[in-house]
Amino acid sequence: MSEQKYNRWLILGAAVVINICIGTLYAWSVFALPLGKTFGWAATSIALAFTINHALSPVAMIGGGYIQDRLGPKANVIIGGIMFGVGLFITGFVSSVETLYITYSVLAGIGGGCVYSGTLGNTVKFFPDKRGLAAGLVAAGYGSGATIVAPVASSMIASFGVLTTFKILGAVFFVVIMLCSLLIKNAPAGFKPAGWNPPVAVKTTKPAARDLAWTQMLRDSTWWVVLVMLTCGALSGLMITAFASPIGQQMFKLSPMDAALFVSLVAVSNSLGRIIFGAVSDKIGRSNTIMIMYVISALGMLNLTFTSSVAGFAVSAIGVGAVFGGFMSTMPSIISERYGLKNFGVNYGITFIGFSLAAIFGPMTAATVRQSTGTYEQAFWIALGLNIVGLVFAFIFRTLDNRSKVAKQITISK
Repeated sequence: MSEQKYNRWLILGAAVVINICIGTLYAWSVFALPLGKTFGWAATSIALAFTINHALSPVAMIGGGYIQDRLGPKANVIIGGIMFGVGLFITGFVSSVETLYITYSVLAGIGGGCVYSGTLGNTVKFFPDKRGLAAGLVAAGYGSGATIVAPVASSMIASFGVLTTFKILGAVFFVVIMLCSLLIKNAPAGFKPAGWNPPVAVKTTKPAARDLAWTQMLRDSTWWVVLVMLTCGALSGLMITAFASPIGQQMFKLSPMDAALFVSLVAVSNSLGRIIFGAVSDKIGRSNTIMIMYVISALGMLNLTFTSSVAGFAVSAIGVGAVFGGFMSTMPSIISERYGLKNFGVNYGITFIGFSLAAIFGPMTAATVRQSTGTYEQAFWIALGLNIVGLVFAFIFRTLDNRSKVAKQITISK
């Protein structure tokens, strides 16, 4: 199949716009303080909404992968888009934190994950020649949602209140996602862009050795290493994403509007990191890129423990945000390359358990530490330690991956 029948760049563009909408989930810190002031909810209770939202990501990704593999990505966008838009809209009517968990965390969260799963998996299939870049662009759409939404939502909250803001955003995003769904096409099996041929090693590798079911994937020891890498890599990013605004206001004395700009700064870095690190991994390899990202993230968390300046906060926010985005673009490429595209939706959804673990421990650790000590410093040290652990596992992954490639080449040559 060639690119002449499918305009893969138009499909990519629609996927990016859709993910910008669902990327609103990353702007949670803008809504957190206003909700707390409106209802008097504790910071840990509000942080739990973000944690539940992202902890359910594997459920959404696995379900979305199942839908994509059987009904196609358009079904993902429509079903998930309805859940996401309606979830945000009815969040505007909540009066208890338990209801918030249902509308925002469960309904909108699972809907967003379902959409992301379909758009990411389908787009990767359209770009076998640029998997890292394509995954990075789609993931960047998801990450950049907060860039656009954070300052807009902050202004809307000041004018209309936080609940009305949820209603407006839910209605607008629902319409946009439904319109963009009209452009989504299912990638045909074996799609090849015009003028491109796969490398010889890929052409001569038996499909059965690459297209593994999730049960086969779980029996691969390397997958467990990948799971640890994703967990350690996402934790720092989720911690900063969830608390960029409170950290800015409480540690660096920023105003709510200035703190919202830092949410956007993290989101911009997140988006650029997805594109840049995704493209870099196409050039120097996934494992080398991941090791570089761990070093950057560790230095960012170390800087946060000592800096007292807004500029220092900005530097760390940029570094940690970019690395978080990098993990979101390199991991899909690793899974598709090691376990094939046939079952990519479900396989990547299961791998996203690592993101879920990070979503559970990252924000809640920061909230608990802040509540018990009055500062986020100890949480930064914990994140720094996990970056070092992740770096060790990245070395292990590179060793196992190199052995796998050698074994595959020997098999091909026989």
